[in-house]
Formats: sequence, structure tokens, C-alpha cells
Amino acid sequence: MSIWNDLSWVESIRTPFLSFFFESITLMGYPTFLILFISFGYFFWSSKRFSRVAILLFVSALINSFLKDFFQDPRPPQELMLDPQIGTSYGWPSGHTQIAVTLWGFLAYELKDKLFTVFAVLLIALIAFSRMYLGVHDLGDIFSGLLIGLLILGIWHIGLKLNLDRVLSYRSWLLLILGFQTLTFITYPSHENHELSIWLLGVMSGWFIGASSIELKLNQIYKLLVSLTSVFIVFLSMIFITQLEYNLNLVGVLDFGGSYLLGIIFSLIVTWIIPRIWKTLKLAS
Repeated sequence: MSIWNDLSWVESIRTPFLSFFFESITLMGYPTFLILFISFGYFFWSSKRFSRVAILLFVSALINSFLKDFFQDPRPPQELMLDPQIGTSYGWPSGHTQIAVTLWGFLAYELKDKLFTVFAVLLIALIAFSRMYLGVHDLGDIFSGLLIGLLILGIWHIGLKLNLDRVLSYRSWLLLILGFQTLTFITYPSHENHELSIWLLGVMSGWFIGASSIELKLNQIYKLLVSLTSVFIVFLSMIFITQLEYNLNLVGVLDFGGSYLLGIIFSLIVTWIIPRIWKTLKLAS
């Protein structure tokens, strides 16, 4: 067994405290945390910046899902695993690591603050290590997730240098997103219990369509309270829409269309409806 997939050392370092710590850290790589965190940033910090973060994360998540289902690399032995949330997903590359690099690396790139960069690097390292500690990824999975995340950030950097954000119109960006989704859908290596998330595609489109500029006109305490209230509404919306999709039990084309539409609706709630509520109440501009 090579160093890339050897996890024989993991059990010897596990303690109750470390297990609790890394189980908590690893939650930061799951969709619920990511959606709520991006939503909070959208309202509390910068709607424009966190819209860019959101689109980049959606792209990164789709790439990771595609690679996992294409290569179908098995995870470490079941007896080593402490994370029950992985389901039937494959190992290579580590989604948590790739997403962590994409999210925190992007924010560090945009903020250009040395202290935040140190924080981002530390958090990426902790999230990546948590996956090995919990026995759900080996070093090869982690290393590949790191490289792919950096590659995505590198492509983003090149795009900025070429001023693509200014060169391409709104319609061109929308067509580019739809083209990327179509290509992913056509080429996706679907097999039993491993299908492309159509809901995620809808969320991606809806976020781009609904993204609006919002700035809360409040002091920091009230701004925090309104932002947390927004996140609570987002959380309830996510539960409602997920349950609605499950209860509809659609099949075939209707399932595809319904899932995509619900994804769009969810994003519009976050990016357009909630901001309109705060603007109507004169809490935001």
C-alpha cells in the first residue's frame, strides 16, 4: 500500500476530543453549511462578492461530482470511517478539500488581507485533514482535491486578467452558464444512484438570474440580526423546497423540469425575494 492511500495511522491518533473537533470542522464542507454561509455573506458583507463565490462554488461542485462518478474510485475501508454522511459517493477527488480551496482561497484572493489569508490556509488544511482523520479519504484524494481547487482558482484569475467580467455581457454569461450545464448533463457518467443533481443546476441558474445589489442600511448589530434572519428564512426555504421535491415524486422529463425549476425558485428566494422584503421595509438599498 502506497503513502497515497495508506490510512493505517489514523486510528492510533484518534481521541474523543479530536473526533468531536474534526467532525465539527468537516461539517463546513457539506452543502447545508455552504449555502447558509454564502447566504449570510450575501446579506452581511457583499452581495456582489458572494454571488461570484456562489457561481464558482457551483462550478467546482459540479466538476467534483463529475470526476467522482467518472473515475469511481473507492473510499477507504468501511471500518475506518467515522462520517456517516458520505452515502454512496466515491473517493477521488476529495470534494471537501476542493470546495474548501475554492471558497476560502477565493475569499483570500479577493480580500488580499494577510491575516485572513493565514486563516483561510489554516481552515483549508483543517478541513482537508478532517477527511483523513474521519477515514473517508486518503492522501491521494486530498492532494487531488487541493490541486483541482487551485486549478479552478487559477482559471478564474486568468479570466479576470483578460477582463472577461467586462468583455462578456450579461446574456453572454448566462449562455456560458447554460452551455456549461448542458455539456455537463450530456457527458455526465450517470449510473445507478449516481446521477447529476438537476436541482444544483437550477440553483446555479437562479442565483445568476436573481443576483441583485443589496446593502443593509443599519448599524452592525441590527445588520447582523437582519442577516441572521435572512439565513433562517433561507434555511426554512431549503427544507420546504427539498421536501416539496420529494413529495412531488415526478419522473422522466417532469422530474428534470421540476427539479430544475425548484432550484431556480430557491435561489430567487435568496437573491431576489428576501432583498426585496428588506428594501420594502426600508432596511436596505
